[in-house]
Amino acid sequence: VTITKSVNFNQDNVYPTVSSAIVVITDHTANVTDTLKETTPGNYNTSLLIGVAGHKYSLYVNASSNVFTASCTMPQSVTLDSLYTQLSSFRGNNYQVVPAYTDPPVLGNYYHFVEIKNDSLMSAIYIRNDNLVNGQKITQPLSGGGGGSKIIPGDLVVIYLECIDSAIYQYYYGLQQSENQNSASPANPVSNITGGCLGYFSAHTSSSKSIVVP
Repeated sequence: VTITKSVNFNQDNVYPTVSSAIVVITDHTANVTDTLKETTPGNYNTSLLIGVAGHKYSLYVNASSNVFTASCTMPQSVTLDSLYTQLSSFRGNNYQVVPAYTDPPVLGNYYHFVEIKNDSLMSAIYIRNDNLVNGQKITQPLSGGGGGSKIIPGDLVVIYLECIDSAIYQYYYGLQQSENQNSASPANPVSNITGGCLGYFSAHTSSSKSIVVP
């Protein structure tokens, strides 16, 4: 869990860390509770909990007498079957990464993709649901996320496929919409954390593969 303070719009994007908070995560399915330890300023880690698909987790934070709570159930895992690249049809001599995976037969799966190129985290937001492709094998290139970078031969690309719940999908969708609009004061994405804050609490699975663009 990472806790920082926001800054004014006209300030640099350097967010002050919040130390000495009480951070508690509970696995309600396993009936296990852990008070996290602050390992570096603003970063709190568990030494007891392990994420398990299907388990329900809750978060409790007390930071300077401000209390924040959230809950999330970890979805079942969907793993990446393979990863390959293809030439983009709309960005010239540029490649797109194509993650291949099989959506489960039960409707209601939500996905978030994380892209790392040459050890740098890309800011593009890639999210999907299975409303129109339920139970199918998916081979859709990652595109249209905003903040993506040009991929050329020789690049090392790592893709993480995260299975997220509907609340986290809506958070990323709201964030994506805010980034795409031209308003001077875009709306904040809807958080699943109560107490009045930015951010989210997510219990999700993760599967990754890497590829060197030929």
